[in-house]
Amino acid sequence: MPEPRYLLRFDDICPTMNWEVWDQIEADMVRHQVRPLLAVVPDNQDPKLRVDEARADFWERVRHWQAQGWTIAMHGYQHLYVNQEPGIMGLEPKSEFAGLSREAQEAKLRKGLAIFAEHGVRAEAWIAPSHSFDQTTVELLVALGVPVISDGLWPWPFSDRRGITWIPAQHWDFKKCPRGIWTICYHPNAWGAPQLEKFRAVLARYGPEITDVSTVLRIFGSRQQTLADRCSAALRLTWIRARSRVADVYDFLTQRPPTP
Repeated sequence: MPEPRYLLRFDDICPTMNWEVWDQIEADMVRHQVRPLLAVVPDNQDPKLRVDEARADFWERVRHWQAQGWTIAMHGYQHLYVNQEPGIMGLEPKSEFAGLSREAQEAKLRKGLAIFAEHGVRAEAWIAPSHSFDQTTVELLVALGVPVISDGLWPWPFSDRRGITWIPAQHWDFKKCPRGIWTICYHPNAWGAPQLEKFRAVLARYGPEITDVSTVLRIFGSRQQTLADRCSAALRLTWIRARSRVADVYDFLTQRPPTP
């Protein structure tokens, strides 16, 4: 692919998501023939994801999305953080999986996969809440037959020695990028009219450059990771951490003093 390609990923998909916003997002993607990657929480217990009343037809809709070529990923198990481990990605110090024993992680993964199977849904990929998981998680995903991980800051997808394919997830808002496969990780539960308007503008302008997981796997499924990939990811992680520290300092300096 000589030009950049974008993959749209939507996190925190669950029965109590922001349905008013999601119905509009879904209609826009259908209109533009976009096939996104959806991070579905098997058994949501996170109160922050309880935005609307639970939809009784949720799993029917998930089956429909998968039938029309949208990729369904398992987004953790219950979306409940149990520690402050950043995992191998090193992005956020909170995790549902990283740092837990193999037995504890396997139990969660098997329960999540069983819920998917109960509702006739295939787990085509793995997306960890807050990007936090460890090597044990990866080994278990391979053993349990989950073929794709959506994470990493390198510019191109690759398959590792265990046979799992890593599709990078580098941005949390849309921006024009250089050559590469760039996943935009959206969190629609917090969206309102401004975000919807911006999203529609992205679809209108960049629609032909938006790809899907099946196309990425067909082209990059056998690609190996390179030293340039690793260097690019390390530089980007350094930049993200530096930006976060600057934001923390700014927040500290600009906060109002307590009232006497």
